[in-house]
Amino acid sequence: MAANKIYTEYCTTDIVLGATLKVYGYEIIRIDINRNKGTFVFGNVDDNIIQDFDLGRIKVEPTEFNNAIKSLTTSVRRMIK
Repeated sequence: MAANKIYTEYCTTDIVLGATLKVYGYEIIRIDINRNKGTFVFGNVDDNIIQDFDLGRIKVEPTEFNNAIKSLTTSVRRMIK
């Protein structure tokens, strides 16, 4: 029997941060909807990547980042309908 994964959850409503985390390979556990806004919930996000994001030290491949933004936006829109 496989053990259940234990997650430390990191939540953000910032789609740019969410897309960045997605590009960096962090797993989205769920998207919570409150009115027309999505909160992206990721598992086991390293505090250092958040600090680097806040300080402008993160670099992402532009096409992959754009695709991540589109994917997250589409996911939220589907859940709102």
